[in-house]
Amino acid sequence: MFNIIYGEFLKLKRSYLIIASIIASIFIPLVQCVMSLSNDYTGISDALKSTLVKDYRTSTELLCFQFLYIIFFAFISGYIFSREFSDKTANVLYSYPFGRIKIFAGKLIAIYLIILFVYICQFAAVYAALYIAWGELPSLSFIITDIKVNLYSMLFQFLIISIPVFIGIITKNIVFPLVYGILAAVSSSFFMAAGGIYLQMSPLMLPSLPIYFFYKGDPIDFILLFTNIIFILSISILFCIYCCKFMDME
Repeated sequence: MFNIIYGEFLKLKRSYLIIASIIASIFIPLVQCVMSLSNDYTGISDALKSTLVKDYRTSTELLCFQFLYIIFFAFISGYIFSREFSDKTANVLYSYPFGRIKIFAGKLIAIYLIILFVYICQFAAVYAALYIAWGELPSLSFIITDIKVNLYSMLFQFLIISIPVFIGIITKNIVFPLVYGILAAVSSSFFMAAGGIYLQMSPLMLPSLPIYFFYKGDPIDFILLFTNIIFILSISILFCIYCCKFMDME
């Protein structure tokens, strides 16, 4: 299993996607930092500063979790699971004595590690930007809450990543997972505009639910939440495993 994961990262290194992951993780925090530096916050009260920092963090995370990352992770998933087909090396890869399920698991773990890496870089970049812009860090309780938000959001990203993985396996190219990511990001804007219970009706909105729960105080409909989770687990992941086990690898 380690050799499969290590091999995936060697392929990613040659494609510059590791550098792209770093850029994707720090791009929005960097832009937000530049915008904050253009404003004069001297003399404002601690209460207003706390509100502004919270709004800054909320907007940054929404842009990252629900728009940029959905597109970028869909692109990464499509690349990892369709590269062998586009390079005409799938029959070579699947002739190794690993088993298709183990190869599938190794690729999926590689994607999970990239998601983890992006979230860590994003978190570090945001607080570095906050310190540069404000000259101090938020309270410890705020940081702990933010860690929870990022952790839950990352776990939901792990869950919904099976959708572009499935699309990449079926279509055997990177275009359709990328199209899915773009459409998912666009549809997210409509669900966010609707707000309320409509926000929780789409499985694609799962990564942003922790933001609304912890920062905005919106209640979570656990029936809808578990329905979305079960739907993704029972449909996407099972289909992915079935395709990797039985589909033609030519």
